[in-house]
Amino acid sequence: MVHSRKIVQGLILALALGLTAMLVMGIWRGKTQQVERAAQQGESTDAAMKLSDMEYTEMQEGRQLWTLKATEARYFQDEQKTELSAVHLTLYLEDGDQVLLESKKGILFAGTKNIELSDTVRATLPRGYTLSTEKAFYDHQIKAIHSDTLLHLKGPDIDLQGNQWRFQIPERQGMVEGQV
Repeated sequence: MVHSRKIVQGLILALALGLTAMLVMGIWRGKTQQVERAAQQGESTDAAMKLSDMEYTEMQEGRQLWTLKATEARYFQDEQKTELSAVHLTLYLEDGDQVLLESKKGILFAGTKNIELSDTVRATLPRGYTLSTEKAFYDHQIKAIHSDTLLHLKGPDIDLQGNQWRFQIPERQGMVEGQV
């Protein structure tokens, strides 16, 4: 009888230890999942708004100036900017030609409508010219594109590198400078 009583007490103790271990594991997993969820939500909750497959066309006096497309757009109201992923910016020239800029990342500044493109920027210009660089900037006020990073320009009878590039859209004038 004493022997069976010790067996029962041992089983109760083992059961209590097992339940305690399960409770501790459950609490630990719950905390870990909360931290993971908070980290995932922290990425998207910083933005006031998030859009997928975004497209916006800027118009002036009934004419298209440019069209901006991105696979993802995250708007930050405090900073008045929209971070973009997989960016395609088409600038429409008055004669019907287009300038196409593509990059992995970009930023649209809401107040000025200036656009910064970064991470593998590729520009397709009229008359068969292409340009590649790491960063480019569209200035909406003066209707110009420029880059102050190393670039490579290719086109009919031309293949050169430089440190700066500027393209005045209304005048259709391009310029490459810096150790050309």
